[in-house]
Amino acid sequence: MSNHPLNKHGGYLECALSALRGLRNGVVTGIRIRLPYIMQALIYAVLFRDQKFIDKTKFVIKQMMIHGRNLGLFVFIYKSICCVFRQFGISNGLESWIAGYIGGYYAFGDSDGIPGEVNNQIVLYLFARGVQGFLRLLYRNGIVHHDVKKGTGFRIFAGFTLALILYMTEYQSGLLTRGFMATMNNLYYDSDKGDMFPPDLYRFLPFFGFIVFTLVGQLFSPQFSLASILSKLP
Repeated sequence: MSNHPLNKHGGYLECALSALRGLRNGVVTGIRIRLPYIMQALIYAVLFRDQKFIDKTKFVIKQMMIHGRNLGLFVFIYKSICCVFRQFGISNGLESWIAGYIGGYYAFGDSDGIPGEVNNQIVLYLFARGVQGFLRLLYRNGIVHHDVKKGTGFRIFAGFTLALILYMTEYQSGLLTRGFMATMNNLYYDSDKGDMFPPDLYRFLPFFGFIVFTLVGQLFSPQFSLASILSKLP
């Protein structure tokens, strides 16, 4: 049997208990992740007494419950399948792929309504983490020459990512989500025309002015760069 921590169980009873504890931890973790958003929505709802903030609070609570349920269910399925496989000596990664696929298919596979929105956020986040980790594995095994988490490797990774998303924005925008495209439209298309100093800008003028100062200042001295100035703050 493998030395993986999941294999430190004496039998199927301990496997079952481990999976149940995983279910517990998954539910609690999902709730914990979403809880700050509920607190924020509640504060706005109390301060402004606006129906849209009340509806937002209800929406975030639903997201929290779905996140906790799906994460808990996934951990339970994954740990259960892995434990059974490892009892029969099936390990070295094969069990993780099979259990992860089955768990992801059933726990995070719903793409409709609020569950779909929650699952989309989670899957995209995990996909990005997984791709980065896989690229680092290729670097560690000598297949690629740069570590994508730092130095030149990260610059290449960042450049490719932004090139890809801007190509999709410019030429395949219908394949991107409406919420994402609303932001991209504001950045790249709404800026094609209009006032240079719209009324909304004045609310952010101190921050805007400071950032522009650092962009120009760093051309004359590194001490005026944003990173340098922020590092000196207490």
